Amino acid sequence: MTNPDLDPELYPPLDPREPVPDDAAQLLPDTPDVLPEAPAEPLPDDGDQAGGVREPA
Repeated sequence: MTNPDLDPELYPPLDPREPVPDDAAQLLPDTPDVLPEAPAEPLPDDGDQAGGVREPA
């Protein structure tokens, strides 16, 4: 499926027979080498603390 809104000069068509590069930086050059840590998940509420996630019913 093609997207007619994309400029073929900026986004050339992909050839599925072309080998995939070993280095992902070739595909995404602006991606940092080290990703930031994921945010902490909220813990279930103990009753006396504000916030948290309720237990399922």
